[in-house]
Amino acid sequence: MQGRQPRKSDVIIGNSPWIKDLFERIDMIAPTDISVAISGESGTGKELVARTIHNLSKRRNASFVVVNCAALTESLLEDELFGHVRGAFTDASRDRPGLFSEADGGTLFLDEVGEMSIGLQAKLLRVLQEQEFRRVGADENTEVDIRLVTATNRDLQEEVNRGQFREDLFYRINVFPLPLVPLRSRPDDIPLLAQHFLMKHRDKVGRHVVGFTPAALEKLSSWPFPGNIRELENRVHQALVLVQDEYVDAQDLVLAVDTHVSNGLVDIARPFRDLKREQIDRFEKNYTKKLLRAHEGNVAAAARQAGLDRKNLWAMAKRHGINVDEYRKEKP
Repeated sequence: MQGRQPRKSDVIIGNSPWIKDLFERIDMIAPTDISVAISGESGTGKELVARTIHNLSKRRNASFVVVNCAALTESLLEDELFGHVRGAFTDASRDRPGLFSEADGGTLFLDEVGEMSIGLQAKLLRVLQEQEFRRVGADENTEVDIRLVTATNRDLQEEVNRGQFREDLFYRINVFPLPLVPLRSRPDDIPLLAQHFLMKHRDKVGRHVVGFTPAALEKLSSWPFPGNIRELENRVHQALVLVQDEYVDAQDLVLAVDTHVSNGLVDIARPFRDLKREQIDRFEKNYTKKLLRAHEGNVAAAARQAGLDRKNLWAMAKRHGINVDEYRKEKP
């Protein structure tokens, strides 16, 4: 199966010492077939780095398949990965090859691999060891040749210590760890990234904007960007809507934690689904923390008050990286 050609956006932007070191590491590992484990905060460009590794590898003409392990339930994720045969279950009206088959000869990128259940971790380990898998309802195994690249914003070693991630799988996927630093640690790259996003989005908003004033670049470079590169792109896109000149000035840049929904104002330049998801995630995380704090980490009691199933509350805490044990030591 032929993969697509690299997109113009598949470019790592920057000239800081860290970026130069990243390029050297990618050049070193891309020609090989070793598993790469990319880690870093949300928005640091983990998928972009994974695509770059694939595009520079001998598998570049085959598929690059992305799987977001956090976006699907365990049963759906298993079906996505392994596929099924016709009649395997009630709705299985036809064969489905699965994403392992789609990635055959290419690269499989498992984003948020730390969200994968222990049961699926065992099945993934078997595929990596045996280079074969079995579709749901099938009688025979299917051979597969893939390169695995994973990404997570969790500390997988800590997850191993807590029993939430298999140690044997950790060592299998963590052959070459590739940590990404947050944008606040590479402020010298912000002007280049900002100009890149300006050129990327200016035609979409119908503005002939050339660049940024020195004051605007100073404002951008001094902002910590908790949302990292994704947040920077959003702020530049927003500024292109507000700017009235050929250059984005400091006054055109709205930099605040909750500027996308503040005082009743909504940033309509951003997709509805993204804004809705961010608001829901923020609410869930804050609500879960306050609930656990109020009940000193007693999940059963907290779940009863919230009217939730205990397992759902556990899953919500895990999804948002909340360590329940920490709240058991706290006092309300």
